[in-house]
Amino acid sequence: MTATFCHHSHYRTAIGTVIAGLLLLPFSTTVHADGKHAMNEKWYLSAGGYSVFRADTTLSLVERNVGAGAAIRPGDTLGLDLEETVLRLEGHYRFTPRSQIVASWFQVESDASKVLQKEIDWVDQGGNTTTVAAGSTVSSSLGYEIMKASYFYSFYHNDKVELMAGGGLHVSRFDIDLDVKTDPGGTVSAQETRDAAHTVPLPTVGFGLNYRVNPKLYWFLKAEGFYLEYDDWKGLFSEVQVGMEYNVWRNLGVGVGLATNNLNVTETAPQYTFRYDNRLSGANLFLSWSL
Repeated sequence: MTATFCHHSHYRTAIGTVIAGLLLLPFSTTVHADGKHAMNEKWYLSAGGYSVFRADTTLSLVERNVGAGAAIRPGDTLGLDLEETVLRLEGHYRFTPRSQIVASWFQVESDASKVLQKEIDWVDQGGNTTTVAAGSTVSSSLGYEIMKASYFYSFYHNDKVELMAGGGLHVSRFDIDLDVKTDPGGTVSAQETRDAAHTVPLPTVGFGLNYRVNPKLYWFLKAEGFYLEYDDWKGLFSEVQVGMEYNVWRNLGVGVGLATNNLNVTETAPQYTFRYDNRLSGANLFLSWSL
């Protein structure tokens, strides 16, 4: 039995195109002989390892009129672990000294196989409840992808401080695949695949602060968030980053930061209610290139 839920995939394609263009175009630009600081450059790209040291995920997919229903924690129930180190890309383009387009992307994934210690309920696309029995062997995979593209305006900018505010679009894609084998009496009697995938586009508003400590060192703070409720959707997103960066040679910099990302989504469809709560916290060590 397969249950698949996908929404707003065109948002994901559009924002992916924007991010790809923003992150790759700097390499077609001629490099200046003198290095430029990340507070004043036209092009900026950073790439590094984002190490997730805390991941709290809860999801439920239940009949619409059940109420709260049963929620599962993929880490505890299925053995899935999102606490890993992944590639994180960020970049921006200043088309005027005060205006810039900012984009970022990262994705965490996990695979596991586990014998269920207790039964779990699932709901198919038609709203029919199925139960995965205790003792079943479940091979599962979980993916969580985040893409953002925003416009920011520097309403205060001098040689030491930059304050900026703006807004844009945040897209989270969540998917989970369950390959279930029931084995009563030692013989596999059934094999079923249950999938759930959601693409969640949310508008965001944000604030940023850059502070130059000296010509080579600066620290930054970024905060974004939004709450949106429309039709049968409710979504809450927030992200906070803090870190510092040092210019080691000409256009090359090295930096470190901490980030916390929080997403809470509820969708009430005619047949089912889907809830997803996810919180990721991690440290980012990166290299940057600015022009």
